Amino acid sequence: MAGTAASMQSETKVRKVKAPDGGGGWIVVFAVLAFNIIFDGCCYSFGILYIKILEEFNETKSNTAWTGSLFFSTPLLLAPIAGIITRKIGSRLATMLGGLIATVGFAIGSLSNSLAMLMVFYGLVGGIGMSLPYFNSIKIVTDYFDKRLALASGIAECGAGLGTIIFGPLTEYLVSTYEWRGALFIISGIVSNIIVCGALFCPVKRNKNKTCNKNCTSHYLPCSCCFKSRYSMDVSEHSVSHVPDGCETTPETEVRCIYVSQLKNIQFLMFAISNFVMYFWNHIPYIFIVSNAVDIGISLQKASYFLSIIGFVHMFGIIGYGVLCNRKCVNRMVVYGISNGMCGVSILLVPVFQEYVPFAILSGCFGLFSAATEALLSCVLIDIVGKKAFDNFFCGLILFTEGVADLLGTPFAGFLVDNTRSYDTTFYVAGGCVTATGFLYLILSRNRTEHTDCEVTVQS
Repeated sequence: MAGTAASMQSETKVRKVKAPDGGGGWIVVFAVLAFNIIFDGCCYSFGILYIKILEEFNETKSNTAWTGSLFFSTPLLLAPIAGIITRKIGSRLATMLGGLIATVGFAIGSLSNSLAMLMVFYGLVGGIGMSLPYFNSIKIVTDYFDKRLALASGIAECGAGLGTIIFGPLTEYLVSTYEWRGALFIISGIVSNIIVCGALFCPVKRNKNKTCNKNCTSHYLPCSCCFKSRYSMDVSEHSVSHVPDGCETTPETEVRCIYVSQLKNIQFLMFAISNFVMYFWNHIPYIFIVSNAVDIGISLQKASYFLSIIGFVHMFGIIGYGVLCNRKCVNRMVVYGISNGMCGVSILLVPVFQEYVPFAILSGCFGLFSAATEALLSCVLIDIVGKKAFDNFFCGLILFTEGVADLLGTPFAGFLVDNTRSYDTTFYVAGGCVTATGFLYLILSRNRTEHTDCEVTVQS
């Protein structure tokens, strides 16, 4: 097989292709930024709605937490399906369709007369709608940027911080003025702007040059000279000679064997496990810090400012991580690991302090260090598995595992609160687990095999 692979490789010319790294890609970054403001704003302000929903339906904290958990996790759980739909109808149409579904889910959810109905329409239908634009918001930036990927991702993902800054006080004002039903209905109108964001997801433009090489031998995509964007021209970073022994050299088996070999990669497995733990506890501060503050005597209005502090610092943190890790001399995995560890420490210390100022400081620390997750996740994963594998399989797989973690994490945290009748245990356990993920990332960084995709190998 090795001889066959070598002869096949010798018969093909290897050409280097670069991503646009600018131009229309900045329009895409702006659209993703706007989407993240809306999506993350809705997610991270749920802690304010959570208090009112608890009062409305008089359910346990664990049962009520399922509403937010479904909304957080469904976009991630359905990432593989969203990827399939995107390949069929394109990023633009898929995002617009998802925005429409989410808008309808939020609007009907505002009419809920039971917690179960709210779970179905706000949590499930709203989450299903968000799955399409969420998947595309992660993938499409990597299509247009290569050398500037960390910077572009940082700018796009800082919408998470902006969304928290805007939606925290906004949701508190809407709830106080129109009750939670009216607030949710107004938010559904804001969510409809995702349709506009989708319209700005520029489709891949084909090169009008008709002198395409008809003898192109690439197994994965049409001839590389027919496309301008990196996504269109990107083929597996593994050449034919890198297919694991024992696999047939057919197009389908080559790709399948490459992915199977990556699934057995200890570095990827450690990344997946630590990422699962991180997302299992990631939303705990957003949901419980407000209700915890209210329980110790801080007013709801003042407690809502903690979300704004998280969002404000988070926004600048994402941009900062993007600028820092865009430098070749910076080990992104080390930065990622240290940041996750410090994020866990900031959660761990919440029960220790019971006053407004320390709460505000810890909120800022959490906002800063948690920014690494959103700014660097795709970059770190691409470093481990490569761009082609990331696009076609591992992006959806990691998002799916994050969805499972989100789905189970929030209700489990609510279960701990219900049984201990205190938020302290939840913060201690969450902080300890997140701190441990930081150490796992640091261990992973010691023996990292990096896939550099600033230049993509194309066989033609």
